[in-house]
Parts: sequence; C-alpha cells; structure tokens
Amino acid sequence: MFSFIKNLNKINLIIMKLTLQLKKALLFIIIGIVSTSLFAQTNVENFDYPASTLLTDPSIGFTEKTNTPSIDVYSPGLEYSGLAVSGVGNAAHINISEDGDSDPQTFGPERIARKPFFASSVSSGTVYMSFLANIKTTIGGDFNNFFIAVSDFNSDRLRGRVMAKDDGAGKVQFGFTKGFSSDINWTSDLYDYNKTYLFVVKYEFVAGSDNDVASLFVFDQGVDGVPASEPVTPTLTANDGTGSDLANIKIIHLRQRKVEAVVDGIALGTSWSDVIVESSLSVNSTSKNQNSIKVYQEENHINVIVDGTGLAGNNHVNIFNISGQLLINKNINNKNRFTIDTNNKLQSGIYILNINGVGANYFKKFILNY
Repeated sequence: MFSFIKNLNKINLIIMKLTLQLKKALLFIIIGIVSTSLFAQTNVENFDYPASTLLTDPSIGFTEKTNTPSIDVYSPGLEYSGLAVSGVGNAAHINISEDGDSDPQTFGPERIARKPFFASSVSSGTVYMSFLANIKTTIGGDFNNFFIAVSDFNSDRLRGRVMAKDDGAGKVQFGFTKGFSSDINWTSDLYDYNKTYLFVVKYEFVAGSDNDVASLFVFDQGVDGVPASEPVTPTLTANDGTGSDLANIKIIHLRQRKVEAVVDGIALGTSWSDVIVESSLSVNSTSKNQNSIKVYQEENHINVIVDGTGLAGNNHVNIFNISGQLLINKNINNKNRFTIDTNNKLQSGIYILNINGVGANYFKKFILNY
C-alpha cells in the first residue's frame, strides 16, 4: 500500500511539472502572437508631448525638412467618439506658409515634419494610414494643398497625398492623388471647417510598374461612426493611377504650405483593423463562445466584463503593451467580471488584454487615458 501511494505521488508530481511546462510554453506562444502578429508593423502617434513642442526633436522620433520649423504640438488633441485614439495626448498643428497672392512666399518654403512609423519598410500587400484632421483655413486649390502623405524609407517620394481647399462658399473639399500630379480627384461632398473627420489612406502594391492603387476614405462621426470594417467603395480613388509607384512604405509626412490643419491619432498598419481601433471592440475569439469583452477605466484600476457565458475554471489574464511586453499577469477562477489594479504599472496608451484558459483565448485592444 505504501509503495502504491509513493508511486501515485510521483505520477502527480510529473503531471504537475508537465502542466507547468505547458503553461510556460503557452505564455510564450501568446507573447509571440501579440508581438509579431498584432503589433510588429503598427505604430500610433498621439502627440503626447507638451504644447508648442516643435516636431524637430529626434528624441520624439520626428525630424523636419527646412531650417525654420513651425509644425508644432497643439492642445487639446482631437476627439472622435468611439475611436480608441480619440482624446489621447495632444495634436500636431500645421500652419500655412504662403500668403496666397502673386508675391513671394511670406513665410518661406514648405515645411515637412516626418517620422518613421514602421520598424522595417513594407514593400508588398496593402498599407493603411488613418488619422484625425480638423481643417482651419486654406488658400488656393492645387497640388500644393496636400498636408499629409506616406513615403519610402528615403523620403524620396511622397504618396497618398491628402489635400483640402475651399469650395468658394465657405465649405471644404478634400482632394487626393497617388503622387505628384495636377490630376486631383476632389470630393463632390462638402465638409465643414473646424470639424474633426476621420481619414484612412489605402495604398495597394500591385505587381508590375506604375500601377499601384491609392484610395481615400473620409468619415463623419455623426453619420458614419467608427467603421469597424473597410467599406466596399472609397470616398476617392486617385486619378493618377499610372504615376510612379513606391518601392516601399515606412515614413509619414506632415506638410505645411497651403492648408492650416490640426492632425491627431495617426496610425500606420497593414490591415484595416490595425489602424481603426474602436474604444469598445468585439473580440475575435478562438473558442466556440463568441463572447464580447468590455474594459472600463476607473482611476488606478480597470474593470473587465466578459458578456455571455461565464469563464469556466481557471483563466490567465495578461496585459501587454504595444511592443508585446507582458506587464500584468493574474489568475481568475470562474469569473466573467473582475478588476485589475493598474496603479504605477501602466501609463496612458494602447494595450492588449488577453484572457486564456480552458476553451478560451480572447484578445482585446483597449486604451488608458490618465
């Protein structure tokens, strides 16, 4: 009898070791999925720097082309209800550097603030850039009216150029070209000055020469809300479709010349879901139960609610930053409502919540704003 109990204890010990090894392996797998799949080629800029900071300081990732910088940080940041980047940090203020008449430019040449958004350049597939913009004033209405674009790693070619001009009656028209072209596609719909809109630029790499496709989506919060999936038809498709293609995309440019705009919440990614993050998302689950996770911030903690069937058994709860680094880990047992203490552990920013257990593996993007 004693021998049987002894052998049984050994078996239990082996099972415990194997279970521990499996949990460690699963954790590494989760970290790998988060760091390589969800965040490897996505970056977000919320301009969380002091107001009036010039976008020339390499420590914040920006450099500016010209000797007299004037693109700076603007407070407050822009808001678009339901979008995760809304109301986080400040914004960028792009001013006008021409006087609009036949005299030489009053303020000198164009100014461009630029920042690499991808760790390594992307040269195939599709790249999406989203941002919020609020147009203050415009002059003229030609190819110099673009205020934001993407480029290759050398900043040689600015593509996906978004423009704005006055319609002559106090409204705004948005324009779009793939590259340097006077063949601008302008919106027939009219938009308001001093109102925040959500934009998405889509650049599709196509095999062959000079045939990449660039398109623009413009969304109004009151009409469109947050577009969780890509609409079938863009607002504009570039007319200069045969223009010079990009070899790769890595950098975003803010350009100052004929448009005064406040720009915020810039994101660059390789899918629609990379750049359009709702503040309350339905989670893509690997389990049979398509539950929905909600995250609510309250001072120094967050409340998590899993709708639908409760989470059975023991589950691991992990919070990662956008680089895939594990910041918080805890266990919950038979709960679908719980609280996580974030005091002195998380700063303002975008995070990923993972709940993993028997029959459950959920991921939820959420944002904290202290």
